[in-house]
Amino acid sequence: MYKGKPVIGITAAFDFEKSTSNLRDDYYEAIIQCGAVPVMIPVTEVKSVWVEYLDICDGIILSGGPDVDALQFGQSNMPYTKEISPVRDNMELFLARQALAVDKPLLGICRGIQVLNIASGGSIFQDIYAENNSGKSLIQHCQAAPRWFQIHNITILENNCLSGIFGRQTLKVNSFHHQAVREIAPGFIVNACSEDGIIEAISNESKKFVLGVQWHPENLWRKDKIHLKLFERLVAVC
Repeated sequence: MYKGKPVIGITAAFDFEKSTSNLRDDYYEAIIQCGAVPVMIPVTEVKSVWVEYLDICDGIILSGGPDVDALQFGQSNMPYTKEISPVRDNMELFLARQALAVDKPLLGICRGIQVLNIASGGSIFQDIYAENNSGKSLIQHCQAAPRWFQIHNITILENNCLSGIFGRQTLKVNSFHHQAVREIAPGFIVNACSEDGIIEAISNESKKFVLGVQWHPENLWRKDKIHLKLFERLVAVC
């Protein structure tokens, strides 16, 4: 806490060419709107600092970003895997595992839901189109439209963290991914799916607050306030 306000750490992206960590303002402005103090967690290889991030923050957001290294879930990287960020992978997987161990609230967004699932023993599709063997045709999951545009619906299952937040069975979301949760990690349940069966949200109901969503609510809340509810719940729990 800082002056009675929760401190929410948000993991940053890393630009290898420029050697810079960066974070879109949509993330931290959402946290400010909800009455908390946002702190950017820059990417570093110094493991002692990873521990200090956990001490400083009351809750953590695992933000969106590039693909996760398939070696992290026991596979070789296939040709359709895109940019990976190995230092960020190691740091975020550590943060997720340690936060889970001490029951610190976690919200995973896009890449973040995948990191959360891998950290807990699950796996992901390296590419939902190349590895799709469900027999279903997949909808567009990486939209060629503004980030605030809600391109498809998801179905929210009953009696879970997400249904408790939104209180409804359907929600319209944006979509910017080609990887997604495949095998659910032990202790987690599916909260929502898209119409083609791709998992859109997971939670660990035994924890104070551990939720991962595949869409980008930080890009939506300014035009549709319902998406701010995710950040409000995280802050309230913290």
